[in-house]
Amino acid sequence: MTKAKLRKNLLDQRKNLDELFVQEASIRAQHHLMADDVWKKAQQVIIYSPIRNEVRTDLLLNDIWSSGRTLLLPRCDEELGQMSLVHCEGEHDLEEGTYGILEPRSHCTVIEYNSPSFTPSLIIVPGVGFDIAGNRLGFGGGYYDRMLHKPAFNHATFVGLAYSFQVVPALESDPWDQAMHALCTEEALRWL
Repeated sequence: MTKAKLRKNLLDQRKNLDELFVQEASIRAQHHLMADDVWKKAQQVIIYSPIRNEVRTDLLLNDIWSSGRTLLLPRCDEELGQMSLVHCEGEHDLEEGTYGILEPRSHCTVIEYNSPSFTPSLIIVPGVGFDIAGNRLGFGGGYYDRMLHKPAFNHATFVGLAYSFQVVPALESDPWDQAMHALCTEEALRWL
């Protein structure tokens, strides 16, 4: 199956998920991640704001804020075709953006990738699909692949967060695709 066809199939499945399933599966997936040492030890964490029935991240955000760790949220710049990372200190730093996605407010600090204070330890990555080797199928824009290939991410851990139906046996991968170190679903956190 082509990437485009698989992407459409997985997005259709996700779009049709029952709200109760999304809530319960999201809670279970987040609990699996929060129980792991990689989460407990991470000091600078990058997490996405969910869209279109992606696994929710609210428990993760609140855990970071309550523990005093650093949270960075991605902000896409469609004109430049890249993502910037923005420091958010609490829910008060978020507002609903153009597409209904919670985004950092304009007053929040944008972090420079080459800044000495930028030392990401854990990146929670969304995806349309993943395979059992950790390869990721995104929306096709390449935002995460471009970001994760930057030298600042060389020592970070990448965890794909998804529903179990989004994990397939194998995906076509390209040289620029960035594989995950672990996949976390409502069933378990699996190291690869």
